Amino acid sequence: MKNELRVIIATNIRKYRKKMNMTQAQLAEQVGKTVEMISQIENNISSTKLSTLSAMAEVFGIEPYQLLMENEFQAYEKTSPELMDLLIALEDQPKEFLNALLVLVQQYKK
Repeated sequence: MKNELRVIIATNIRKYRKKMNMTQAQLAEQVGKTVEMISQIENNISSTKLSTLSAMAEVFGIEPYQLLMENEFQAYEKTSPELMDLLIALEDQPKEFLNALLVLVQQYKK
């Protein structure tokens, strides 16, 4: 369970950082950590203190509990970083756009 939570936190931090178009260096500077530490957290190599999670949540403009919540991205945790980036970029697109994109992908597969 502890490792599962770390995966959720790591994925969410990366998702929110990318959603804000921030680099790891920018996030590290804003929360008073090193780039190496941010990288280790995002890659599930290291855990972090609740105070750091709280500081990250403040930077992201969310509540700290949101970094602990499992979401639709967890099913893709073993996918390539490129696919994760695409999923994150598409997250806020209108449903109609996503449906049209799905139709195009399905036609391409035929």
